[in-house]
Amino acid sequence: MNDKTLSEKLDPEIQAIQNQYKERLVSDGSKLQSLVDQLSIGNAKQTADSLHRILHSISGSAGTFGFNEASTEARRIDEVLKTLISEQSETSLVQAIRREIPEFCQLLKQVSIFDSGSATELAVSNSDTSAEKNKTIKHKHDGTVWLIEQDKQLEAQFSKQLISFNFKIQTFELEQALKAAKAEGCPDALIIDLDGDDFNAITDIDTVLNAVSEPPRKLIMLSEDDGFDQRMKAAKARAISFLKKPVSLSELISHLEAVLARQEFEPPRVMLIDDDKELCSFIKIELEAEGMQVKVLDNIKNIIPELAEFRPELILLDMEMPDYSGIDIALLIRQHVQFESLPIVYLSAERDIDKQTEALLFDADDFLSKPISHKRLISSIRSRVHRARVLEQLISKDGLTGLLKHAAIKEHATRELERARRDGGMLSIVMLDIDHFKRVNDTYGHATGDTVIASLATLLRHRFRKIDIVGRYGGEEFMIILPNTNESDTFDVVDGIRKVFSEMEFTAQGETFYCTLSAGCICSEDFSSKASVSELIEAADKALYVSKNNGRNQVSKR
Repeated sequence: MNDKTLSEKLDPEIQAIQNQYKERLVSDGSKLQSLVDQLSIGNAKQTADSLHRILHSISGSAGTFGFNEASTEARRIDEVLKTLISEQSETSLVQAIRREIPEFCQLLKQVSIFDSGSATELAVSNSDTSAEKNKTIKHKHDGTVWLIEQDKQLEAQFSKQLISFNFKIQTFELEQALKAAKAEGCPDALIIDLDGDDFNAITDIDTVLNAVSEPPRKLIMLSEDDGFDQRMKAAKARAISFLKKPVSLSELISHLEAVLARQEFEPPRVMLIDDDKELCSFIKIELEAEGMQVKVLDNIKNIIPELAEFRPELILLDMEMPDYSGIDIALLIRQHVQFESLPIVYLSAERDIDKQTEALLFDADDFLSKPISHKRLISSIRSRVHRARVLEQLISKDGLTGLLKHAAIKEHATRELERARRDGGMLSIVMLDIDHFKRVNDTYGHATGDTVIASLATLLRHRFRKIDIVGRYGGEEFMIILPNTNESDTFDVVDGIRKVFSEMEFTAQGETFYCTLSAGCICSEDFSSKASVSELIEAADKALYVSKNNGRNQVSKR
């Protein structure tokens, strides 16, 4: 395939990087030839070391840009020279260099012949990604949940309660849902009563569900019968959750959040550390085409502040660079406690298994060989980031509420305050707790108390913005961080939550009861620019106790 034909298929930005890389190959060929011209018996090993750096770089990057023959040849020649160096045969080394390198330089000059490779794959990937994005935009529901429930009383109860938690609920008969799905696309989650007469009257379950929900299915199925046959029916429909009636509100919300969380995830943040600028640019486009956030580290001496600012969830690190090895950089990163668990993955042309094993001994998580296919690279990153997020949740999230723990929420507060001051913005902090909570535990038991805490936590998650940060500060006390929000707006939001929570019904021991909350809020703009996070939290705590002392069930400002 010639360049003109390829350029018609490649994105212009990718084509520009492709052209830059072709120019670099020509330049590398000139450097290689110059080293051969200066070769002598006395400097053969030194020359071989210089050749290795260039050949190693080409072997790792050329295949990514579609120059597969150049990549293969560079690796083969590099291995030949390394073998001769180890055999201490300088004469044989000189002969091999003079034989192999000029022929390889001729190959590099033939850059106008470009075979299909990763670049073509990326072009197709970009096209597919764009089409998928257009499809998603066309059928975007923005958190809509469809409820198909035979029991109208239960339907009304679920709808009212779920709306109070900020879910967008639409109720349907099954046939109405089918028509709506065909006209509007699929909802973000679907709750179906398996016991409904209209549902059981339709024998071809796959036909129905394919019309309503595309894989992966966003289904929660409800039934009074939790026997094998009914559960298998849900399993065959690829339902994510199955709940036996009667279903508690907290249980339904928990499962609904799990379904929605599978779709609403933040894009992975990846940092690239590699001295090959063209390759970095190319990989950056690859990852960004998959919706990832990518940062290329330009100056290795700035690595720690850059890590602290960007907060990557994975580092892609080259093994060999001019001044520092990948192992050097990995060990430097691990010297800092906050990055001890950050996944580090080598992306290198090194094929020696012993060297790969040695690299992994120094606190790295994986070793990927260049060139690497687009699908392998993407799946490896997503898998590593997903596992890192699961581990992070286990470490930093409270088991009962799913909110950040005490130490984690304070760490976020420190980071957000620094960001606000750096950007000239503001930050509000809220301290909030449940009134007379000990009375709830003493009267109805700790299990009911846990239900109240979990319900409030769920309410807080759904009433605040995605950029706001909610944590369980301890016991029945919560802390909320609101970036770029003044005290007045914070007060309005929290007071609205207070009113909703006071109307929520709780049932225990055959009784219905209600709970209230008190809160205090402050804004960083009312404090000195030198005030610490601890001082701000203490001020919010004092505002909370003003609410307590004034009768509870209220929100106070500083």
